[in-house]
Order: sequence, then C-alpha cells, then structure tokens
Amino acid sequence: MMFPTEDSSYTPPSPDDTLRQALNYVSDRDYNKYCDSWDLIHGFSDDLHLDNQDCGNWQDQFSILQKQRLQQLEQLKAGTLQDDIPTFASYVCQEDPLHRGSHGCGGLADRMSGMVSTFFYALMTNRGYLMNWQEGDPTSLESVFEKPSIDWSFDPAEMKKLYDTNDLGYESVNTLNFNWEKIRAAIFPDGPSQDFQQLWSAPYVEVKSNRGYIIRTFDYSTRYGAQLEEMGLTKGNSFRCILDYLFRPTLGSRRFINAYKQLFQMESVLSIGIQIRTDDQAMAHPEDDTNNFETWDYFLTCANRLRDAKRQPHHQRVVYFLLTDSNRLRQEFVAMNTDQALRDRYIQSEDTSMVVTGLPIEHIEAKTVKTKFEANITAQDSDHERLLAGVNSAVIDNWLLSYTDYRLISRQGFGKMAAFHANDPRSTISLPRVDRKDHVVNCANPNVFTTFDTLSTWWSLG
Repeated sequence: MMFPTEDSSYTPPSPDDTLRQALNYVSDRDYNKYCDSWDLIHGFSDDLHLDNQDCGNWQDQFSILQKQRLQQLEQLKAGTLQDDIPTFASYVCQEDPLHRGSHGCGGLADRMSGMVSTFFYALMTNRGYLMNWQEGDPTSLESVFEKPSIDWSFDPAEMKKLYDTNDLGYESVNTLNFNWEKIRAAIFPDGPSQDFQQLWSAPYVEVKSNRGYIIRTFDYSTRYGAQLEEMGLTKGNSFRCILDYLFRPTLGSRRFINAYKQLFQMESVLSIGIQIRTDDQAMAHPEDDTNNFETWDYFLTCANRLRDAKRQPHHQRVVYFLLTDSNRLRQEFVAMNTDQALRDRYIQSEDTSMVVTGLPIEHIEAKTVKTKFEANITAQDSDHERLLAGVNSAVIDNWLLSYTDYRLISRQGFGKMAAFHANDPRSTISLPRVDRKDHVVNCANPNVFTTFDTLSTWWSLG
C-alpha cells in the first residue's frame, strides 16, 4: 500500500492490518470517501490538510526576514556585504564525546522542545534561524523533515568559523537538561521584564538545548504579552503553529500519516490515542520484555471511561490507537481484536477497534539507550537504514498521536509534544507511572484534561 517515493526519501512499510480491519466498521459514507482519496499511482495523499487559520500573522513577515538574512549571509561570505551584520540564532544537536550516552540532545520530544523554543527566541528578536542535527546522530534533519516555509539548513562548523572573530561575534548557549529554575535563570536573568534582545548580544548565537520555555514565557514574562497577542500566538497554538511552519514530514511519511489520520478524523469514528512509555529496557533488550496489560491495565480503564463519556450517536466505531516502546505490549493489544477473553477483560465493548502502525520501535537517541544498558553499539552506529526508519517512525507516531480526538499519555516528553501539536488544548489526559497507578484520575470527569501549563513543567519543560 506504500509506493516508493518519487524523491528517493524514506518509504515506510505498508500500514498495519489493524487499520484495514477498523475501516470495515466505519460508515459507508466515510468508507467511500476514504477509498476515493486513494490514487492508483501514488497511493495515499501527501497533503496533510493543515488547518492553521488561528496561527496569527507572523509567518509571512518572518519568511521575508529569513530570506533577507540568508542573502546578507552570502554577501558576508563573499565580502560584499553593505548592510549591518546579519544576526542569527541556530539550534545544534551534537553528541558530547566526553559524556557519550548521557549528555546528548535527547529523543524526538527533547529535540523538538529545543528547536521550537530556539526559533521562538529568533522570532522575538528578528534573527534569522538555522537548524542542524549532527550527521549520524542518528541521521540528518533533512532526511526526516522537509522545509515548508523557510530554508533552515546550514553547516555549524562553517558558521562558527565565519562569526567567531573580533569583527563579528559568536556565542554558544547550552541549556541541555536544565530544570525550570535553571532555565528561568538562563532565559530571564533580569526577571519577568527580561528583554530577549539583551539576553545574548553576539550576532550569531548557537544554542544546544532540549528544553522549552514558550508556555512559561506566556506565564512569566511581563514584556511580551501584548506583542504575542498582536502576532496571534497563544499558549494553545504556539507549539503547533511553529512546528507546522518549520517542519513537514517527508513524502512517504506524510502518505503513511494520512492513511491513519483520515480514519481518526472520520465523522463516524471516535479516536483515542494511548501512549504508554514503559522503559528503555524494552527497546534495548526486547527479548527480556515482560510488559503486559495486567500491569498497564489502567490505561485501558481510562480509555474506556473516556470513550463512554465522549461517544456520540454518530460515532459508529471507536478506535483505540496504541503507541508504546514495548513490542510485547503492542502484540497483546492487537490480540484484543480477535481474542474475546482479552476483549471482555480489558475493553468491555464490541464496537471498539485496536489499531497500531506496526512501525519499528526505536528510540531516536539509539546510542544513548544502548550505552545505558551496556550493549555493544558498534554495529548500530553504522546501521543507517535502521536508524533512518526508526527516526521517521518516531515522527509518524508523534504526528498521528496529535491527530486523534483525544489522547492518554505517559508523563514524559513524547506524548506531551503530541499534546502541544494537537488542535484542541483540552484533549489530553496524563497518566502516572505504573508504580503510582492507584492514583489514576477519573477519566470521565470533564475537568480531567491536562493543561499546557502543567505539561510545561514536565521533563523537557515547555
């Protein structure tokens, strides 16, 4: 069902059979509309049909600024610059060779937090913006994302060499693994009235970060409220609007996403995403994975209560969409489609389908995971195709989780980023770690949804 991409970018495997099974239960109208969208040459559409009408008025202005800054940069390199020195902020993900496996830039959510927040700083200070993932850590940024709005590719070594002179000026900022108090000291050293223009004065600022501070700027800053309101940015739309402005998954990934997104957003379907983060052990040593739903049953209990509270007469089918780092947990989840005993025990409904992507389960920071468990990572370092598939799978999974009607997430970074990317800021419920499962909230309560303010206090902040 997935044709090779015309641009030779990553081509995902075919969607999991659970998708086809769920389609058998939707309304005839939705089913026919789904099939009509199929193209005999390309398959699924690559148009994600983004609805960013509420994103404000800053995009065109920044695109013009970025083009101007890049033109000035070329003139600076050629020695023909007549204007002032062009200012830039960049996000750089580089492995720390002295602390391999413990001080990298993190997984997808950590990197997204750093990239989006660094752009936010550039946006508020009229700087051009650039991004780079170190080649092989685990793959280039350009192999995972297209550039829908601006050109953000660059060579960090070349840029540093150009600006790290007395005539220009280079400053390196590192906020990797900062907690909120350290982030506040770094971003708001003068308190709530902090002027970001005075924060880092060098014309070129290179940022290494896996932390966010956009939501906290709305809450903490007394300087930028009116400016953000005039731009049309809010706590509810900032991450989503910036993500969609900066990134577009590659061609094959978009087609795979659409295969599921169309199901999740059907009128006859109520879709609930379930993201269960167990631990790195399940990925590093899947042969020793002991996870099962006897342990993680509270996620399904929550999903059932939410389903019963939110289901409307037009919802002919309910879809539970599972993302997890445990292949064993995923297999048991899929078995609930056909095993009546499991369905009766955990789902308690004949109108609910269990759906997964079937994509590879791989941590984007694979070397960190392998090192943590003292595995031999020599072969993995050179296995580019496996890592490329793993990173694209993480992107697909995260984008899809943001497109479900509701989502239940583990209290870590991956699910949080999907919540920030969702259209409705009141559509996510966070669930505790398994050792605190007795403290689960009542998921039928209309006030149970986790706010962006709360999400911004978690691991990668916000």
